[in-house]
Amino acid sequence: MDSDRRLTARARSVAIVVGAALSLGTSGCGSSPASTPNINPQTLLQQAKAKADVSSSVHFVLTSSNVGSNGTIIAAGAGDLVRPDELQGSFSVTISGFAANVKVVSKGAVFEALLPFAKHYVKTDPSKFGLTNPAQLMDPATGLTSLLANPQDPRATSRERIAGELLDTVTYSVPGTSIPVLPDANPSKPVTLIAAIDASTHELRQVTLVGPLTGASNSTFVLTLTNYNEQVNITLPPTS
Repeated sequence: MDSDRRLTARARSVAIVVGAALSLGTSGCGSSPASTPNINPQTLLQQAKAKADVSSSVHFVLTSSNVGSNGTIIAAGAGDLVRPDELQGSFSVTISGFAANVKVVSKGAVFEALLPFAKHYVKTDPSKFGLTNPAQLMDPATGLTSLLANPQDPRATSRERIAGELLDTVTYSVPGTSIPVLPDANPSKPVTLIAAIDASTHELRQVTLVGPLTGASNSTFVLTLTNYNEQVNITLPPTS
């Protein structure tokens, strides 16, 4: 009888150990990070362009580095873009080494700016602030998403966590002549782009541009996009 009890107890111990091992093995597999999917970079860019081109609005944040200090340069900014041709935001502009914050509203062919210490907006030319017409940014053919249409040598590079989101990145180049809004100081040279895309939603989340966009040979601009399709109403303010 004692021998049978000892055998039963030992069997239970073995069962417990085996069960624990199986449980650990199963939990280990479940907790292991998912493998990086084999994503075609061209397809990923096309999906991101298609998603952005049907979005009614998007919020943007612009940052830069190594942009130099000569001439008129837009260094940073934030605001909203609304289809088909509206923009509202605030930008940090460097004019011959002097930095100023300028509020901007653009709708169609009308570009208005509120200069530092001014009480009213004035109609002006965007080139005075280092821009071409920002209304074109939402244009599928010539705006921001046109940079996704004809990439040169696109390649999937890595997954990066940006603002808490795990995004797939595609690195490629485009002709300098194709860059919208930001004037290119040397359009004969290509510009390197890194597009960060949420593969699950196809939303373009960030675009990094590196090239001779200002007097510096390797200026870097980073445009981060969020809040797709929010209700945003842009009205041209009264001018003096």
